[in-house]
Amino acid sequence: MTPSHSTQAKTPRTVPFRWSRADVANALDHFTSADASSQRHCAEQLGIPHATLNYWTRHYSPDQDDPVDSFFRSPCAEAVLRRIVLAALTSFHLHGACGIRLVAAFLEQAQLDRFGATSRGALHPFAATVATELVAFRDCEQPTLAQQMKPRTITLVPDEHFHSGQPCLVAIEPVSNFVLVECYKQQRDADTWKEAVKEGMAGMPVEVVQMTSDEARALICLAEKGFDAAHSPDLFHGQRHLLQPLLLPLTRPIQQAEKELEKASKLVEKLDGPAEQAQTTQQLNALIDAVRQQVGVEQRLEQAKARQEKAVQEVRAVADDYHPFDRQTGQPLSAEEVGKRLNRHIDEMEKVVEQAKLGDKPRQAVARARPWLATLMGCVAWFWSVATARVEEMDLDEEQERVVKEKLLAGHYWTMAAGRARTVQERKRLKELAERLKREAWQEGGALSRLSEQEKKRVAEVAQQGAELFQRSSSCVEGRNGRLSLQHHGHSRVSEQRLKALTVLHNYLVKRADGTTAAERFYGQKHKDLFSWLLERMPDLPRPAQKRPKPPAETFPVGCGSV
Repeated sequence: MTPSHSTQAKTPRTVPFRWSRADVANALDHFTSADASSQRHCAEQLGIPHATLNYWTRHYSPDQDDPVDSFFRSPCAEAVLRRIVLAALTSFHLHGACGIRLVAAFLEQAQLDRFGATSRGALHPFAATVATELVAFRDCEQPTLAQQMKPRTITLVPDEHFHSGQPCLVAIEPVSNFVLVECYKQQRDADTWKEAVKEGMAGMPVEVVQMTSDEARALICLAEKGFDAAHSPDLFHGQRHLLQPLLLPLTRPIQQAEKELEKASKLVEKLDGPAEQAQTTQQLNALIDAVRQQVGVEQRLEQAKARQEKAVQEVRAVADDYHPFDRQTGQPLSAEEVGKRLNRHIDEMEKVVEQAKLGDKPRQAVARARPWLATLMGCVAWFWSVATARVEEMDLDEEQERVVKEKLLAGHYWTMAAGRARTVQERKRLKELAERLKREAWQEGGALSRLSEQEKKRVAEVAQQGAELFQRSSSCVEGRNGRLSLQHHGHSRVSEQRLKALTVLHNYLVKRADGTTAAERFYGQKHKDLFSWLLERMPDLPRPAQKRPKPPAETFPVGCGSV
């Protein structure tokens, strides 16, 4: 009698063993080579069951008459196919906010669905793995980068976004555009913000010395009480609060004058008969009155347009003059000098309000701008106090300190601010101004030329970091909020796991024109290539299912209907 055996394996296997696509491609490539003998002999050499190799040969052998099929079934094409699918998922599905179906459509139109499954059931688990591995990359790489990071002081730009049922807190370091905080919270008060920011900066030698925001009370409290930092109001929000109450009252006279001008023009055209036709004195007087009325309306229209344009230009001029350096010469400007320039524009706004005889709301909006300008002056004063203290810490002589403040600091500031100018000509002019100031600072025979190379490097680093302290806009976080809105629109919801993956993509994969990621700029050092890291950890691509023949359509005799 045959002895009984236990059905339980000695080493139970939790995951079924599967040959990878690369193993299949390598085996078939080895079998089809010139030195291969029989199929059985090749299977013995590779350590593969003969039945397995036979199955691969029948189902996965490349078609020699089709060069595309021959390439994509080769060993090297497996790496290419994995890279294409991973790039489509990270670029389209995650960063581009499109769905799985569009990724599948891209692969099908590229005729890659012959070599990899493109159904939702096949691609969705693959995309979920990508999102999980993105978070794993951050958890693996960020502690090392933070440990090797030089201590630095930063400006933080926080804001809330409401693309889902609960607030999404977002905080970005504006110089590097590195997202420090991006998470869902039940509340958005100062204590919740403080906890989120400390969690985002955990393990980093970073100190927040300034916050720039839209003047929400919780964010002001977070800056002043939570981190004992300065608060800088966002310039755009202040401009909007100043101009918005004026635009509608200034636009109404323009619209009214345009309607009256249209009526007057039609009346003149009606009364102005042909030159050869005689007109009575009454008709001539009516024509003259109509022409006078048309001219008067045209003058009122021009005046109304001029007042509106004057108000817009004065508000824009506030942004042009809100700098710690002169926009034309690059010379340093004190808080008092900046305040005088800004108040002149508000004076002109008051004149526009008086000339247009606007109501109480526009007058109150212009009056509220005075305290706002005082806050802007305080930001300039804070900037100069911090920048001066940092320059004095380098133990330079009086002439060297003057050159650093007037030339080098100004040069680095306008290099940073030139890209935000409105026109191409202005951007070019400011860049040329910045380069000229830097050349004058480092010119041979100058005060800074006596420093050693190490001291020069330190002076340049302090000047650049000092210039970066003056932040007057929260546009970086507003742009990020726009990206999150697109994600919510494209996917109906953004889960916490997806939000974490999007943060990692923004920090470690998206690059600027100079080829650097936000993490490289923030930590001051390179990190592992995220895309290569994902390629190494991605599971095998699912193969497309065998196409089953469709059953023939059922036919019915003529005159008989289906039941």
